[in-house]
Amino acid sequence: MSADSPSTDVPLPDFLSSSTSILLGKANDLFDEILEAAVEPFGLRSKDFIVLTAIDSIGPQSQQQLARTHGIDRTTMVSVVDGLERLGLVQRARNPDDRRKYAIGLTSEGQALLRHKLGPAMLNALDTFLAPFTHDEREIFNKFLWRLVHERGQAPDQGTGQGRVVPGGTVR
Repeated sequence: MSADSPSTDVPLPDFLSSSTSILLGKANDLFDEILEAAVEPFGLRSKDFIVLTAIDSIGPQSQQQLARTHGIDRTTMVSVVDGLERLGLVQRARNPDDRRKYAIGLTSEGQALLRHKLGPAMLNALDTFLAPFTHDEREIFNKFLWRLVHERGQAPDQGTGQGRVVPGGTVR
């Protein structure tokens, strides 16, 4: 962890210890730390991994599509793609649907690295992150996260403004 990255082991004040937003942020920071450590031996950062997996799962995309879809600002995305191109992991090609744009695609080297090294490294990082959970808890956790992200209009108490009461306070 660098000197300017957030620490996940700094104790929270009591009034924040059950705050959903704070805990989600800290969990995200912790996973980012673990993922950065997992991909660093390959000379990559977590954003590089995100871009490689996005291209692998959806196919060649423009830098703008990648940036928009994954919440990476456009300037950073240019830097990420440039770095991946220098490493020979992606290539720019004219988009056949719009010759003014480039589509970013994986090279065979990028695909091989992702499938044989980065994929297993990511699974190990995820195992490290989720180590406190049992197998069943991991499945439940994933289902809850899926609902939070993908089923926004179907939340049981949506619009009530009421949080659920938990030990130590209200979830907000």
